[in-house]
Amino acid sequence: MTIDETSITDHLLDPEDRAHGQMVLGALRTTLPLALHEARLMQAFGVPEDQIRMALKIGHWLVGASLLLVIYFLIARLSGFDAFSPPVLLFSIAALFTFPMSNITIKTFNYDLVSSLGATISLLLILLAFSKRVENGLAVSLVALVVATLSAQEKLSGSPILVIALTASALMVARRRPARPNVAAVRGMVVAILISVSVSAIFTILYAVALPWDLWRSVWKGVTDGIASWVWVPMQIVSGRGGGELPNRFGAALIAIVCLVGMATAIGSASGRLSQAQRTLALRNILRVVAGCVLVALVTGVVSIAWLQPYWAPYHPSLRPPAFAMNGAWLHFGLDSPAMTKFAFVAYAFQVLVVAMPTPVFVLVLVANLLLIIGRRDYDPAAAFLFAIALILTLIGAVLQVPLAHRYLNIPLFLLLAGSLTVVMGRVQEYLVKRRTRLAAASVFAVTASLFLILETAPFRPLYAAFRPFWLEYADAKFVETGRINPSWMGWGEERALLGAKFEELCERSPNVCQDGRIFHFYSGRWLPERPRSFQIFDAASVAGKEPLGDHDYHLFNRSRIVQGLPQPKSRPILTLDYRGYEMAWLYRGSDLAAENYGFGR
Repeated sequence: MTIDETSITDHLLDPEDRAHGQMVLGALRTTLPLALHEARLMQAFGVPEDQIRMALKIGHWLVGASLLLVIYFLIARLSGFDAFSPPVLLFSIAALFTFPMSNITIKTFNYDLVSSLGATISLLLILLAFSKRVENGLAVSLVALVVATLSAQEKLSGSPILVIALTASALMVARRRPARPNVAAVRGMVVAILISVSVSAIFTILYAVALPWDLWRSVWKGVTDGIASWVWVPMQIVSGRGGGELPNRFGAALIAIVCLVGMATAIGSASGRLSQAQRTLALRNILRVVAGCVLVALVTGVVSIAWLQPYWAPYHPSLRPPAFAMNGAWLHFGLDSPAMTKFAFVAYAFQVLVVAMPTPVFVLVLVANLLLIIGRRDYDPAAAFLFAIALILTLIGAVLQVPLAHRYLNIPLFLLLAGSLTVVMGRVQEYLVKRRTRLAAASVFAVTASLFLILETAPFRPLYAAFRPFWLEYADAKFVETGRINPSWMGWGEERALLGAKFEELCERSPNVCQDGRIFHFYSGRWLPERPRSFQIFDAASVAGKEPLGDHDYHLFNRSRIVQGLPQPKSRPILTLDYRGYEMAWLYRGSDLAAENYGFGR
């Protein structure tokens, strides 16, 4: 388990806590109400805590895998291709399930699954609602609204998608009342807001009934977080607060509602002004503009790899004050020019997107956008919409100078993949329909591309978080510089289990190594199941200031902790954890650290 999962489940399984702090902060408001009842039921039957954690992760994975399948079938419906055509099915499922972001999302018990996959499903449903492929578009848009609410109340990153879902519902109502579109849009928006808040209230009740009475009231302050959290960051910037402080909930909700009603009025006014011919012309030009922007973004991301080096401050001193800090840290590039810093943030955001994509997926995105420029299909506007939202979300993060990582761009990544599958698989279907003999060639191509996906991503299993394309190598593979990061991954606590397993294998070959052995881990995590082993693992915080340095004391450092200021020992580690040659964690013998007079950063 990663550090996030460890913390969340520790609090969730505590009868006096139940992870209510997450709900108070406006996070996990979809997952926790369900997980709490699951955990309480297992605790009532005396299930050991490590097995409860494993059950939660299994359930999380099953839900995530199911949502990925839902995304695939929605793409098929939107694009009109046969979802069970062998080459289309093979490559699409391989792309969705080997996608590193998919694996991080469904294998990590936190808020990313519901927020990112829910946001993607909601947008696909909205596009279906406005397409000719469904009869009752309003009903589909309301389903999209509910899904978007579940996404937004899970994590702030889903809130822009809820704004789109609310707006889509208002527009759908306005289209049904052409005589008075303004009034209809406002009414539609008000009803949509009430539906969204009602969904949040239901989940809050579901959670609150299982809480100790003294915590019951604390979780209700976030019942409007879903519709309001999109205004938090602007309010923080205007007020000068740090990125970790929440604004006034009532004020945020009031501002959000006023803005949403204002948007509904504008939508109602604009809905009847454009003729069909004007819409068609605008759409044709917009498709080319969006596709061109995506291609420019991808090229910018690739080129920036060669010249842009990101750092975390304050661990690596910054020449510029922070525009947006998280937990006291902020991203910078060693530049003192404000203009160059802003450009670097944009380039780095696109770099993160590029590096997070396996090569076949990257090629798929390129091909999809080239096809948008040179051809027209009825599903192309839907794909362009997904691409546009992906670009806008990425640019918002870059312009606000948020410390970006691929976890924070998971929604844009899923939208790029979904949009590309929509464009390319739709055309593959046309290719196959014209001549059945082409099925064999398409199948061979699908098998080859799928195998490439598997082989390129396999070295980064089981979490796939540290993925980088086969063509990319980092210069710091064998060392860590304080504050220096890259667009891939620095480690998140999973090395306790992964390097622990390697140590266990070493113990089987050399039993003396593990006699009375103790590992002290500098990044919290869990190794499930928690069975008896020939050595023990402790959090290093438990011995801070009095670290044991004997022959059978071992200290586990991961890249994240060293980046965050803990010096890397000069001794030779007895074991390392690497992904395709890039080292992520090191296990040092205590006596070796004593010999080099290692001071643990003091």
